[in-house]
Amino acid sequence: MQSLEHLTVDSADISVELNDVVGKVEQNTLDSEVHKLQQDDDKKSDYNVDILTLQHQRTLITQLNNSNNERACEGDKVYIIPESWYKDFFDPELTNAESLGPINTSLICRDYNNFILVDYDLQPYLSLPECVFEKLIEWYGLSPGSQPVITSLVYDDENGSLITEYNRCVLKLHYLSVNESNRRYNVNNRPIFISTSMLSNMEQVVNKLLEGFFAKESALHPDNTRFKLWYVKDFEQNGHKSILQSSYRLNPLKFMELPLRTRISSKLKGHTLKELKIFAGDFVIEVRQSGQNYHWASNYYMYNNINVSEGITGLTNLGNTCYMNSALQCLVHIPQLRDFFLYSGYEKEINTQNPLGHNGHIAKAFSLLVQNLFGSNMDNNTTAVYSPNNFKTTIGHLNSMFFGYMQQDSQEFIAFLLDGIHEDLNRIVNKPYVEKPSLSFDHNVHDFAALKKLANDTWTGHLMRNDSVITDLFVGLYESVLHCPECNNVSITFDPYNDLTLPLPVDSVWHATVTIFPESSPPCSLEVQLDISATYQDLKHYIGVHAEMDPKNLYGCEIFNHQFFTNYELPDSNSHFLPLRELISESDNVVFYELHASQNDIIVPVLNTIIEEGFKTPRNFGVPFFIVLTPEEIENPSAIRFKLEKAYTNLSGGFVEFPISSLERETLLESLSLLQRTFENNNLEKLRKNISFSFLEDIDLNEFFRIQLLEVSDPRKETYPSSNEETEASNPSLRTPPTRLNLNHLKDITDCLSPIIDAIYDYPSFVKKFEETAEEKDEYSNGNEKNESKEKQTIDGQTEGIAKLENNLNLQDDFNAEKSRSVEVSDVLTSPIVNQNTVLICEWQKKNLEDVFSDSQPINWENPGKIVNQNLDGQQNSSKKQTKNMITLDQCLKLFSKREVLGLNDLWYCPKCKKHRQATKQIQLWNAPDVLLIHLKRFENQRSFSDKIDDVVQFPITDLDMSEYLVNKEDPRGSIYDLIAVDNHYGGLGGGHYTAYAKNDADEKWYYFDDSRVSETVPERSVAGSAYLLFYLRRSTDNESLGSVRLQEIIAHSRKEYNLKIAEMKERQREIYFSNKTDSEDDGDDVDANVNKDNEDNEDNEDNEDSDVDVETSDVDGKRFGLIQNADEINPKSSTDSGSSNENLGSTRSTAYSIESLEVGHINQPEYCDGHENNMGRRKLRLINKKYNESPTGTSPTSLGSSDDGDSMNIDFM
Repeated sequence: MQSLEHLTVDSADISVELNDVVGKVEQNTLDSEVHKLQQDDDKKSDYNVDILTLQHQRTLITQLNNSNNERACEGDKVYIIPESWYKDFFDPELTNAESLGPINTSLICRDYNNFILVDYDLQPYLSLPECVFEKLIEWYGLSPGSQPVITSLVYDDENGSLITEYNRCVLKLHYLSVNESNRRYNVNNRPIFISTSMLSNMEQVVNKLLEGFFAKESALHPDNTRFKLWYVKDFEQNGHKSILQSSYRLNPLKFMELPLRTRISSKLKGHTLKELKIFAGDFVIEVRQSGQNYHWASNYYMYNNINVSEGITGLTNLGNTCYMNSALQCLVHIPQLRDFFLYSGYEKEINTQNPLGHNGHIAKAFSLLVQNLFGSNMDNNTTAVYSPNNFKTTIGHLNSMFFGYMQQDSQEFIAFLLDGIHEDLNRIVNKPYVEKPSLSFDHNVHDFAALKKLANDTWTGHLMRNDSVITDLFVGLYESVLHCPECNNVSITFDPYNDLTLPLPVDSVWHATVTIFPESSPPCSLEVQLDISATYQDLKHYIGVHAEMDPKNLYGCEIFNHQFFTNYELPDSNSHFLPLRELISESDNVVFYELHASQNDIIVPVLNTIIEEGFKTPRNFGVPFFIVLTPEEIENPSAIRFKLEKAYTNLSGGFVEFPISSLERETLLESLSLLQRTFENNNLEKLRKNISFSFLEDIDLNEFFRIQLLEVSDPRKETYPSSNEETEASNPSLRTPPTRLNLNHLKDITDCLSPIIDAIYDYPSFVKKFEETAEEKDEYSNGNEKNESKEKQTIDGQTEGIAKLENNLNLQDDFNAEKSRSVEVSDVLTSPIVNQNTVLICEWQKKNLEDVFSDSQPINWENPGKIVNQNLDGQQNSSKKQTKNMITLDQCLKLFSKREVLGLNDLWYCPKCKKHRQATKQIQLWNAPDVLLIHLKRFENQRSFSDKIDDVVQFPITDLDMSEYLVNKEDPRGSIYDLIAVDNHYGGLGGGHYTAYAKNDADEKWYYFDDSRVSETVPERSVAGSAYLLFYLRRSTDNESLGSVRLQEIIAHSRKEYNLKIAEMKERQREIYFSNKTDSEDDGDDVDANVNKDNEDNEDNEDNEDSDVDVETSDVDGKRFGLIQNADEINPKSSTDSGSSNENLGSTRSTAYSIESLEVGHINQPEYCDGHENNMGRRKLRLINKKYNESPTGTSPTSLGSSDDGDSMNIDFM
């Protein structure tokens, strides 16, 4: 017995077990020690009983551990408990045994049945011998819910010591069946998992595997089922080639692709997993039910051909994944791309160091998809279905956009997939810095040789950083030309593209009619038609061109209910970024005001009101407008009225004369004698500007309208600097009042005037009042008194006006500095009347309103004149003509290369002018790639607004000549393309469905792919309004010449290796078949892998032979057989030995499972003409001549003697 003195009882790795205390420790010695402890207890009765009892327990446990250490051996049972409890038990400071409590094993075990322990670092544990554990349980017991955690001691060959088996062997069982059901998603497709000790023998392992198998396959009956069991290994653990990672059912093809297949022999029933060096792995079971007429699945390809998919496999919709399925069908039907991944040529090009890549995961997932769709398969059904679960999971993990099951855009998915494959397979590991080449200013842009060199340099620089299969097939160059309108500088650059997005020449315009209020002419209207993506600045520019106005002087507003509703000059109107189709609808009443204003001027909004009979409050009418006032005019009420009258003259069509605006000459101060006498103490020279608007005739100043003021403070209505720097520097801010105004608190303009300004403003009324006052008094007796009183009134009125104006000045920020200054009377009298928060309200009389804005007038603000737009008439005629004609791909390609003027928000910085310019831009195709992916731009995304175009685009099925659209027409590869696939979208933006048309090069037919449904079709049906993505392939005499030379070499080499692997697999199948032939398949068998028909007579004969397990065949080579790689078990037991074995095993087990290896079915063979003995003789002769493979190194038992025993055995279990 090996010495175990170095083991410690509290070590989790080397704890030992005492299986039988009585049998392994001298009973009388142990009894004497216990008796001695009891005598010591009697002598120490003065001490605490608990201390003595706990101390005695520790002493006894220590002695049991020491005794067990001396006699421990491999296979002894040990029990695992928490290390913390055991340490507390031996803690000398612990004196109360009751504080220990029961042992809680639930802290260290997650699954008692499968022996799954928790992380040792989180909850340490150790093992104890059985005798120690039993004593502790006797004293303290187990906590509720806890169970004993039992394992064994095993001998560590490396360290030469016994250790506890904390990690058990985890084995998986797979089911080999011809009727594999993995193409559709199956939640019950997980392998059967078992955990067992490495000391378990193969008989116990087989029993446990069969228990799980028949529990899962409840349709099979153990009594009439025979089976074969294989030990197999996968390509790589958790790799993209892993076959056994998550699949329970295997078909013969996957089974044959496994790199290692080892048949379990009946000789191994007594050998442990440790002896066979199986600590984890996979087993495969194949079954045959008695009376059934079929072959063993492992010999499938001896009777069937290896089918190659015809390329018409549907894809399961996993939940709104039609966008992915349609895109994949188009891509996998590109022959060069398919072969590159089908034959695994991509494997040597995986770039794991690319920070932009995904460590090869996208390329591997795509390759697995292609191999499942086009590789060898079991199905004779040409329209099988494959579920791309693994691919969807991989893509969703790498891009959150495709993680869930929301609807997505197929073009965006293809863009991500191609980019991901490119980065995963980029041949450039260390990308150098490459400066983009360009032409100098003085270079001749019409020199084709220079352009060609520039294009070649650009392409070479691109390949220095990007070189992959995607670059070989999908990438071309386009030429971008920018022309500066100021200096005529032309900039030419080249850029790569992998999909060609073509606009559709449909009527995608924004149409509206706007009203214009010119500053010095009657209102007019203009019909506008702009591109659907045009902005508000484009609209102002358009109006300025056609109305011959400076766009800087145009201010736009939406009018609703006779008020300003939207001020488009404000940032919160979103006019700076929204397109016109979202900013202005067809029903909106939009008015543009021409206002010439300098930076110091203010723009005052004006509203129109009227009080109707029977109402006390006014209501709005007409169209609001603006007037511009200079700093001098805001102090002059006559100037304000003059501006208002001029505006109303224009708005009414110019047919009405107003009092002040109709003055033919300026009024002089000398003509206002009464004013001079009354205010002789004031400096009236400073008021000459006010006096110039005064008049002498007896006219009612308010005959048409009264001017009222309303102070409004609305910070939302203040404009902010626009994107145009010139506008910001020259234009004042534009304020509009809120839509809800309280018109009950209006103030007449005269209430804001001092007596002297009021007298100047309405001089006839001032004179009339003076005369009326003089007539009421006696001219002689009371004349002086009245004059004194009048003068006093005048002075008091002036003082009151001064105080009132000073109070108003205190409310204005612009005059805060003036508040404490002592000012002259004349200075105060010329204070501002309006400011930026003032709204002018013009209250009209109904009678005069009807006279001014009569319906009989041909032009007014309600009926503006019309500006003829000749360009619009031409555009409408062209649009009508286009609607009659069908849209063709030729029109789309030409529209793509059409020159366009950049928008105001997309200016180009001219390197020669050193300024941003509204340049002319043109994009043309320099060349085209081998695979031309055309994206028809059916979805229009204008920021928050989107729409779809469903118009039919006529595109050719064959003979697409791209030379007409290429700048470089000297491509030696040719420019003729043929359609190979179409990605379709049905529905709108809110929801839709994707399908695909694709040409299958295997049979040169077209198929329609609608998720899992596949049907044959004709390519002409793809020409419809649903066509979204078009895939064209360059025509060549040999498709293998497409792509780069390197790509062609990779595909040719990988195809050769692939065919070699198929041939090797066929040979392996023959080796497995002949190594596993049973008595029914002797040397006379006519072996042909293409045989699909069985001989019914021989099948019946084989059924009879399968039922007879007493077949005798000797091991004539004298080899020691254990696990025989790629070979069936041999040497069936004789009837005598078999019966003896069954009898011994049956004494302890109740249910019998047969694991004999007779094959189900056999190929045609000659009839038996000999008896049983002659047949056995021929069998022995064949075995003598047969050369078997050697057993794999390290997998066979160290000592298995040769035997003549057969291999037929019955394993019975509970």
